Amino acid sequence: MKYPKIDLKEVRQQARQFQNEYPKLLIVFLLPSLLLILSSFIRPLSLLNEKVFEQSFLSFLGALFQSTLFPIALGFTSSIILTGALFTTLNLLRDPDVELSLKNTLSILKSEFFTQTFLTLLLKRFYLFLWSIPSWMGIYYLFYSSIMARKFVELHPEFPNVDLTNLDTERFLLTFALYFFGSILLMVLGNVLYIPQYYAYSQVELLLGDTLGIGLPKPSQILKTSRFLMKGYKFQRFVLDLQLLPWYFLIWLSFGIASISIFPYIYSSQIFFYQRLLEIKRRKV
Repeated sequence: MKYPKIDLKEVRQQARQFQNEYPKLLIVFLLPSLLLILSSFIRPLSLLNEKVFEQSFLSFLGALFQSTLFPIALGFTSSIILTGALFTTLNLLRDPDVELSLKNTLSILKSEFFTQTFLTLLLKRFYLFLWSIPSWMGIYYLFYSSIMARKFVELHPEFPNVDLTNLDTERFLLTFALYFFGSILLMVLGNVLYIPQYYAYSQVELLLGDTLGIGLPKPSQILKTSRFLMKGYKFQRFVLDLQLLPWYFLIWLSFGIASISIFPYIYSSQIFFYQRLLEIKRRKV
């Protein structure tokens, strides 16, 4: 089935023009920017002990969860606040008189909106976590193979001049190869599985922002609608992210500080992409 293409250049031009027309969008996306700046100084994986990688995969996941609990909570909070910013921006598209303020962004925390937002984003995170398990298994086995190699070198100071005909050396090399190449395979497979799902659910926050004011659809229905919208458009959404990559890189280089001025443009681009998706799907229906 052929899907009409979205003009990504036009999408970015509309986003740039929209940002210029409403410079106060900086205020709307200020809190998500500040939370990103805070998270950029957190290095949860540095808290993991090397012995964790010698335990079972489930033990590794448990330790990983404990070490990343605060970043996970911070990221989830940020996604809720971001939904509030998108809610305000989408309302601005419909009504130019909408007030651009932190108060409007935080309106998502009202009881009639918060529960729906929380449950929907939680369900999205859970689904994406399930799809990410093969990648985490790959990371676990990659670190485990590196620990095996380090211990082998410690036991054999003459490395790399070891006797390759030795039975123990042959067993080690075979085991190491299985773990190492298995980890690479799992990470590649994991990303092949995860990335399409990530983009399939990429419209969830926008759908939330678009529907909270008119009704409360079930979280599962919002996720299904996102998958429906993105059918045939996941690659184009990926290309849009590639075109925005220099801005993402600048945010990373500045430890998130540049996001204060860049977030309005990035998320406006995503909103106009979403708008085009709605137009195309409505014509089909």
